[in-house]
Amino acid sequence: MNNITIATWNISGGVSKDVSEENYFDQEKSSEIDESFLKQIIKLINKKYIDIICFQEIITTERINYINKICDNTKLKYKSILELSECNLVQNTDCGIAILSKYPINKDKSIVFTNPKLAKTTSTGATYYTYDKGAIMANISIGDKEINIITNHGFPFRRFNCIPENHLNIYEEFSNFINQYENVIITGDFNAENIKTLMPNITKRVNELFGEITTTDGKRFDNILIDRKFKMINKEIIELLSDHFLCITNINI
Repeated sequence: MNNITIATWNISGGVSKDVSEENYFDQEKSSEIDESFLKQIIKLINKKYIDIICFQEIITTERINYINKICDNTKLKYKSILELSECNLVQNTDCGIAILSKYPINKDKSIVFTNPKLAKTTSTGATYYTYDKGAIMANISIGDKEINIITNHGFPFRRFNCIPENHLNIYEEFSNFINQYENVIITGDFNAENIKTLMPNITKRVNELFGEITTTDGKRFDNILIDRKFKMINKEIIELLSDHFLCITNINI
């Protein structure tokens, strides 16, 4: 039996910044990433002995070298990355999702969800549209076992005066992606609280570990779900820097 520590964190482009609900779409972009935030990420990975961490809204633009700086300063030397869209908080950058691992990644696979192409026009007259969202799977060998780590970033339907239940086709896409794999650990910012209702076939296979508030505006969007063969030993939520909290769990696989 092996114990591993897994985390998930939406880091909002690596910008230490409060998100204004009233001016969410029209807020000014930062000109650069917050280096103190980057250092805090590295410090926490090392302090909490995290073996695998899944990021959402992490900058993927190579000139920023954000992901490489984390890998270079932690034991997480292996990575799978899916670039999805421009970053809405940092100028001239793109962002996406990533899995960083202490253990070698044998293979990976990704999916970009069908974009509902929702639109929102603000009081300034500017119109904003839903960015692409998706999921990535990394197959990892730990001891004599193989596990499949999946992380995702869901569409922020509430920002567009919509609800997830109006787009069940997207959750079916995600469920079909997950169902290709055994021994799954599913993480991410789901941008939905009712995962059991939206993905009933998946939640029969897994145990949901986090039902607590994980955002500064009181949402339960971030979660880790583990195969029922695995056992959670403990879990922790750390609130700092981002508008999403860092979720960490130690599990026995």
